[in-house]
Amino acid sequence: MLGEMKKYRKICLGIALTVTAVVVLMVFQPGPSYDANMVDSRLSALQPPYRSVNTCYYADGGSIGINIVDRVGKREQFAIPAHLGETNRYSKVFVGALHDSEAGALEIHDPENTKRMLICILRDMPDRTPYDDYILMCLRMYPVDIARAFYHKMAGHYTTGQ
Repeated sequence: MLGEMKKYRKICLGIALTVTAVVVLMVFQPGPSYDANMVDSRLSALQPPYRSVNTCYYADGGSIGINIVDRVGKREQFAIPAHLGETNRYSKVFVGALHDSEAGALEIHDPENTKRMLICILRDMPDRTPYDDYILMCLRMYPVDIARAFYHKMAGHYTTGQ
């Protein structure tokens, strides 16, 4: 009987340590790194700290718009499309507009590093809204982002009309 209790305790301890390790990895998972030399010049020219970073989510399948105003007041807009029926969502980045269908939207050649820098900017925003958390979840799909968006959903932070 005593031997069975020790075995049970070892199993419970192993499970607890595994769960703890998974939670720590989820919470402290590093953001995507990017090569600053490969980021589009219109984004890298913006000077942090940013005065404002605003996001919008379109109901066309999930396209995302990001508006950034840097510390000297220079503004730039980025669009990351995800249209209904597309299989490769969030793979393109446009600069000059909040949506890729707007006038002035120019597609960025080799957008991966630009998208990663935009993700880092969103991740580091001090006052992210529940909607910003949802957009971050859409772009990088980290477990911590999914959990945060799920929390906002359960807490009723997503309302219609915004």
